[in-house]
Amino acid sequence: MTIVQPIQVKVAQATFEEWDTLGVNGRAEKLQKSLSSFTDEQQKMASWQIENAKKSIAETRVMPGPTGERNELSSQGRGPFLCTSFFENDKVTTGLVGQVFTALIAGNPVITVGQAGQDIMDKITPYVAEGVIQNIADSALDSLIEADHLAGVATLCDDTQAQQLSQRLAAKQGLICQLIEETDIEQLSTIAKPHYILRFVTERTVSNNTTAIGGNATLLELGSMDD
Repeated sequence: MTIVQPIQVKVAQATFEEWDTLGVNGRAEKLQKSLSSFTDEQQKMASWQIENAKKSIAETRVMPGPTGERNELSSQGRGPFLCTSFFENDKVTTGLVGQVFTALIAGNPVITVGQAGQDIMDKITPYVAEGVIQNIADSALDSLIEADHLAGVATLCDDTQAQQLSQRLAAKQGLICQLIEETDIEQLSTIAKPHYILRFVTERTVSNNTTAIGGNATLLELGSMDD
């Protein structure tokens, strides 16, 4: 069966590379401008996620290799993320803000759902490029979950809902869609962990061969010699 891609996913894909290329510090500069529009608790949550990203994924790690090559390890976003919640209260909204800011600072465009998502989007939109954050109606949620090019779903839910959604995402065709669930609605213990952001990124390694000029040619010549 061919799944028609929702327009929001196409728009998110189109803006993904530009947003991701800004880097953590470039994205942080834009996102921090929106913080004053949020409540105190939401500001604290969003600010923590931004600062945690600066500490965790902003810097490229240089790792010398055993044969002299230079390996550079960095992170990049995964692609369009759906951020949603199965509950509604102030604590949950703070958690949803945390999910949205984590996905965004990691380099992913975000699609939110319903009125709560719309409120968050309206506060962030003036400071980011068009398409970086979008919103859909609750009625469009199912079609978005089924989209082939959705990179991940971050949601606040209970254990049963998490299991059902995980099974649904696993049965999809195409791009692997990661589920990032928060089931501790009172303490938000998953969202509060420093390594939470690592679930929103993928690693990228660039290897530069620094062998002396002629070294590789000599090795190739030796390797081609008959015994």
